[in-house]
Amino acid sequence: MDEKNINPEFSKIYSNNKLKSFIAGILLIIAGSISILMWIGLASLDIPFIESIILPEFQNIPGEYTIVDISSDSIKELLIICGSIGFFLSIFTILGGIMSIKHQMWKISIVGGILGIFSIGPLFVSSILSAIGVILVFISRNEFQ
Repeated sequence: MDEKNINPEFSKIYSNNKLKSFIAGILLIIAGSISILMWIGLASLDIPFIESIILPEFQNIPGEYTIVDISSDSIKELLIICGSIGFFLSIFTILGGIMSIKHQMWKISIVGGILGIFSIGPLFVSSILSAIGVILVFISRNEFQ
């Protein structure tokens, strides 16, 4: 690889062998962003959609497996609560990714990645990306200031 053709910023990261924490940061930011989009989407479902699509599925559950009567309002409240929790977990995941890219505050990067595992995301994609990011941050501990 010709050293003259490399972007100076990337060359600094590449030459200092800090590529693992940089990749971990990118993975954590992607995981947090995907999860934020999913949780905002779920929390913004409207009552008519819940009544027409989600509620009939709950009503098909046999009586011995249900504990309480489920309404569309209770499903909406549950989605808002879970969406808020997932949103804040995703914010910390993105923060951990930023700290990992900057090669600062190793502990915050680890905590952000671990919280990203619990942010779930669609089809657990965010959890998988966060787990890979945590492993890379843990391996590259000596790259942080």
